[in-house]
Parts: sequence; structure tokens; C-alpha cells
Amino acid sequence: MIDWCAHTPERRWLRDVIVALASTGLRISELAGLRWSDLDLTQEMITLTDETGKSTKHLKGERRTTKSGYSRTLAIHPDLLEILQRLPKQNDNRVFHGPLGGKIKPDTVRNILIRNVLTPLSEKFPTGKGEIGFVDGRLHSFRHFFCSRCANEGIPEQVLMSWLGHRNSKMVRHYYHLHDQESRRQMSRLKPLKSPESRDSGNVPVCLSEETPPAQNELAPPSQPGDA
Repeated sequence: MIDWCAHTPERRWLRDVIVALASTGLRISELAGLRWSDLDLTQEMITLTDETGKSTKHLKGERRTTKSGYSRTLAIHPDLLEILQRLPKQNDNRVFHGPLGGKIKPDTVRNILIRNVLTPLSEKFPTGKGEIGFVDGRLHSFRHFFCSRCANEGIPEQVLMSWLGHRNSKMVRHYYHLHDQESRRQMSRLKPLKSPESRDSGNVPVCLSEETPPAQNELAPPSQPGDA
């Protein structure tokens, strides 16, 4: 999807949005409201502050309310940092903009994603009859993708929960359960220690040391009467 959007000038804005969603786990509403003042490119951090109860005077009438009600910070992935460093800053202080340069509207982004990305690419990623697959993806799917990627890369569950703004998340535990399945699948790829010829005999022709252990009579003198 990223390559597909990058190759067409009119879809490059969507490429930036996809990378941002997939590398942060942000909801589309959070990304749409992301401001340059939320970013510290030097420290490579994003801070999403819940502004419930705060005056909107310095916010130009817009107050951010996070779904969890908690403020949170997360590091900026290198893929996103590259985009942020080249995006121009506009007067509205917003980081990301829609196809016409205005405020991102989630419904508009979703419709364009379906029409111009998922549908044209669906033949390359076919879905079985009655199954949910590539063509059924939506903007929130990038949040799920981020969870799955973090789980498979071994990111601690508590760290991911803090990035996503969850205090207790069934979704996060779900993806870490899938990570257990992936761990077992990868373990099953290891070849058995026994060779096919040795399985019936019970012999294990595997040496775990570069040196063969000496015989027992070379380790200690013969036992004397009364030795335990």
C-alpha cells in the first residue's frame, strides 16, 4: 500500500498517513488532530495531552480529548521521523492534511483508502470466500497491525499499552496470545536433535561440547571401601 501510494503524486499524502498510523498505533482521529506542538523531533517523541477541562483560548477553539482520558507519550519510529522532517508546516499547526490540503476527515480518508488502494490491490491479495481479508481492511486495521507487529517483535506488553493509551486492554493481550502462537510456529521449524537413523535406536549423535568428556576413571581415583 505504501509503494502503491508513493508512485502516484495525488496519493502521496495518503502514503504519509498510512505510515503514521502503522508506526504509531494512533487512531485516525488522533492523527487528524496531531499538532506540531505535540512533537519533539530532537528527542523524537510524541506527546498526546488530554485537554479535558482546559481553556480553548490557546487551542483555537479545539480541545483534544483522548478516548482513555489520559495523556500519553510515545517514541517516533524512524519511518515516521523521515516523513515529519520533510513535511511543511502550515498555519493551522496541524501535522497531516487531506488530499486538498485541508483538515483530515476520517470518513474521506476511509473512502479514498477503499476506493483507490484496497480495491485496486485486492487481486494481488485475494481473500477466500466467506473470509475477512485484505480488501476488508479499514483505517483502524493499522492500529491492529501495529499491535501485531509489536507483539511479534517482542515489545513488552506494558510498553505497548502505554503507547496505545490503555490501562487494561483485551486487544493487547489478544495480540500477545497470537505472539505465543508465532513463537511455537517458529520453534517447530528447528530440526530435531536426533538424526532419522538414530531415532529408533535411541542414540543421540549430538555433541554439545567441543571436547569429549574423559572416562570416569580419569576423573577420580578408584573408589575406596566405605566411599559413598
